[in-house]
Amino acid sequence: MKSAVRSALFAIALAVAPSVAFAQGSLAAGEVKKVDESAGKITLKHGPIKNLNMDEEEMTMVFRVSDPSMLKQVKVGDKVQFEAERQTGGITITKIQKSK
Repeated sequence: MKSAVRSALFAIALAVAPSVAFAQGSLAAGEVKKVDESAGKITLKHGPIKNLNMDEEEMTMVFRVSDPSMLKQVKVGDKVQFEAERQTGGITITKIQKSK
């Protein structure tokens, strides 16, 4: 009986592991270079964005933000972690937070 429970728990852990890894792996690191609240855009110097298959070590890009209120949380010079997705109209930041 214990063996069956262990096997079931192991199977559940294997099923959940890829989604947990994806959530952690989808964050990219960057530095805020410009905040344009009126346009709902942010300029970030950043490293690879793996979920978008962007492997360049360092580049600077302008991104749209899905929620303009996110721009009030950051300022030029802040180190951040962010999530980005391809959406209609370009690549959009869907989550951003200051790095600790």
